[in-house]
Amino acid sequence: MSVPDSEQELRRLEGELRAVIKTRMDLERGLANPDALRAATSRAHRDRDAVTSPLLEEARQGIVDAIGSFHEAWRHVDKCVRQMERFADVIAEAPPRVQECRDEVLAAAPQVREARAQIGARVSAAGLIGVVPGDEGDDGQG
Repeated sequence: MSVPDSEQELRRLEGELRAVIKTRMDLERGLANPDALRAATSRAHRDRDAVTSPLLEEARQGIVDAIGSFHEAWRHVDKCVRQMERFADVIAEAPPRVQECRDEVLAAAPQVREARAQIGARVSAAGLIGVVPGDEGDDGQG
């Protein structure tokens, strides 16, 4: 490559560099604040890392498991009552002690449901929406 060709190539490259710098400046001017954009990007990356933290995920899973156990216990009374009602004919022929158990369970069910409603009200009042089955449009009865 000769000297004039080199000078011409150098001028061409300088022109391209100026065009790239001008384009970058136009883009930065078009953005409200490039520093704010960089800061927001940095925050988004930090938040993403926090969301995918193994300890946080473990805690979330613990909460999900606890809510599942709570729902199971919440509905246990209703399941017992439904089973007693389903097997009413069989239980009618059972020994007296079995019938007494059935009568005790059926008699206690309204009291247990009332206590459960009070617990549900306290949990909801504490702001734990979605924990009590009734919060999700369910009547809490099964």
